[in-house]
Amino acid sequence: MTRRSNTPFASGAPKSIAAMTTLMTMSPFIIGTRMMQFWMTAASPSAEDKAEAALMVTEKMQAAGESVMAMNAAAARIAGEATLAAVTGRHAGGNHADDILSAGLKPYTKRVRANRRRLSK
Repeated sequence: MTRRSNTPFASGAPKSIAAMTTLMTMSPFIIGTRMMQFWMTAASPSAEDKAEAALMVTEKMQAAGESVMAMNAAAARIAGEATLAAVTGRHAGGNHADDILSAGLKPYTKRVRANRRRLSK
C-alpha cells in the first residue's frame, strides 16, 4: 500500500511558492530602507543617493525584460516537450504553469536578494 501525500500537488509544493515567499518577506525591508534613505537625504542627496534612485528604476526594467524572456523560453520549452511527448506517445507530466511562473519570478528574486544583502550593510 502506498502512502498518499497531503499536498494537492503530485510532486510537492510548486517551485513558485519559494520565489513568492522571498518577494513577500524581503520586499518590505528593501522598500522601507530605500524610502528612509531617500527621506533622510531629500534636502541634499549625494551622488550615491542619486545612483541608488537610478538603480532602483533600472533594475526593475531589467528584471521585467528578463522575466518576459524567461517566461517565453519556458513556454517554448514546454510546448516542445509536449509536442515530442504527443509524437512519441508519452505523457508530458509536470506543473507547466508553475514552471513558467517560477521562470518569470527568478529575475525579481535574484535582485531582491542582492538588494537585501547590499542595503543591510
